[in-house]
Amino acid sequence: MFSFKDHRLLVIAPHADDEVLGCGGLISRVKQDGGKVFVLIFNVGSIATKNGKKLTQTWKKETNDSMKILNVDDYDTIYDTSEDNRYLDAKPLHSLIEKIETDSKVSLKKIKPTIVAIPTLYSHHQDHVCVHNACIAALRPLSKPNANTVISYEAPEHSRWSSNGVFEPNFYVDIEPFISKKVKAFYKYKSQVKVGGRDKNTIITQAEYRGKEVGKSSCEGFYVHRHLV
Repeated sequence: MFSFKDHRLLVIAPHADDEVLGCGGLISRVKQDGGKVFVLIFNVGSIATKNGKKLTQTWKKETNDSMKILNVDDYDTIYDTSEDNRYLDAKPLHSLIEKIETDSKVSLKKIKPTIVAIPTLYSHHQDHVCVHNACIAALRPLSKPNANTVISYEAPEHSRWSSNGVFEPNFYVDIEPFISKKVKAFYKYKSQVKVGGRDKNTIITQAEYRGKEVGKSSCEGFYVHRHLV
């Protein structure tokens, strides 16, 4: 059986909670195998006109609590104040690329990941599309350091409603032993739980759906952009 023991996984997320919804099982699998996991989150905060600072602090605490459940080795948040978050499509693309390449404490230069998981292009959410494009630029084949494996993960809520197409995985990770931890990590984001749309049942149902595609009980699906051996 494949082992992630010697791997360093970097998960890049547009918003806090995307890393859990898309890669919570993969993160748990890598950690169980003895590998290392790092998470780069672009947006942690609220743009609400009222109580924006309070909501942002709540979300930052939720993020930290979730990272503890997943036992990640380190993580960084980029836009994490009520005055500067969201609207990634309004920020210069090169500034997003720089954060991924060099300007964060879990940048490609600093942690030299062997696997990078990025948000899919197949999304109706402009933040996901912008971060995907920034990741593709930062992970271009001739860049240094260069991850051998680049995969994109789905955003279950909107990967089937997109002007770009529909997410179709070609790589699966069996997460049956980790589905409970994935749910537990997501529920640390109490402010983000939406019954019937983003909750325990939708997480389990999505995992079962992907599992049935490959004859397993529960899986996460990914799309492989590059895999060098």
